[in-house]
Order: sequence, then structure tokens, then C-alpha cells
Amino acid sequence: MKILGITSSPHENGNTATLIKASLKNAESKGAEIEFVDLTKYTINPCKGCNYCKAHDTCVQKDDFAEVAGKIVSADGILLGSPIYFFDINAQEKILIDRLYACIDAGFKSRVPPGKKIGFIYSQNTPDRTAFEAHLNKYDQVAGMLGIESVGKFVSVGDVSKNPAETEGAIALSNNLL
Repeated sequence: MKILGITSSPHENGNTATLIKASLKNAESKGAEIEFVDLTKYTINPCKGCNYCKAHDTCVQKDDFAEVAGKIVSADGILLGSPIYFFDINAQEKILIDRLYACIDAGFKSRVPPGKKIGFIYSQNTPDRTAFEAHLNKYDQVAGMLGIESVGKFVSVGDVSKNPAETEGAIALSNNLL
């Protein structure tokens, strides 16, 4: 079993990366092969909406998207993490999600092989874990359109380095992928 952890935070050792890495370490301790991806190290341009991908099974843009999408397609489980900036995921993760449109064919069927699972990990400073739930629930639908089963989400609050117990929720979520 291969678990891919993706962070979109520009803070290399911030809350989101810490939560993803703790979750991956847990999965590895249970026998999973793991890989960590820091989206900020990749150049992924916004979707052009040109629909080239509908006729060609690939995106027309020549950037790092194909590499990251290949990692997603080859993983059995995905942990997708983002900080919450102004009610929603950050721009880096949103661009990746928009570009995953290339994984849907012209008949709106997924090109992603079946049997994959995804868990979403979010970090925020707002103390109410449910404050942005209405905005975050749509990513379960995105996963569903891609044919990927969502195993849920975990929202951490505050500074994880000052409250390491926050990692427990992310670790529990990673168990759902195994």
C-alpha cells in the first residue's frame, strides 16, 4: 500500500506539513510505503479551461502538474493538506484541484484507477473547527467525481507545535486509508 501526503502550505515546517508528516509516519509504522510532496516546490499553473485534456487524456500545459498527478494516480491513499486562508483552502491547493479536471474525460468519467481513498487535513487559527465546514465539504464531492473515496477530514486549530495533541486527529484520519 502506498500513501501519498501532499501539503500546499508555503510554511515548510508549519502546521499543515507537521500534520501530514505525522500521518505519513503513522502509515509507515503500519507497513505502508509513503511519499511526501510539498506543492510549493512544484510549478503548477492555473487551469486554462481549454478542454484539451478532454480529447487528449493529458493537459496541454508543460509544467509540473503531470508529475504530481502521476503520484496521485499511483498512490492507494492520499492525504491532501492545506492551511485555511480566508474561509477556504489556499491557492496552491486550489490550483492542483482545478488541474485535476484533466483526470476527467469528455463524458465526465474519471480516468483515475478505482479503489483509491483520500483524507483531507486542514489547519486553521480559528478556534471553531466547524467554522468553515460548508466551504470544505465540497472537496468530498471533488474526490467523488474523480472516483476517489473520501475517508473524511480533520481540521486542526491553533499552533500544532504548542499543542501536539492536535496531531492525533490527523493520525486517526490516516488510519482510515490503511
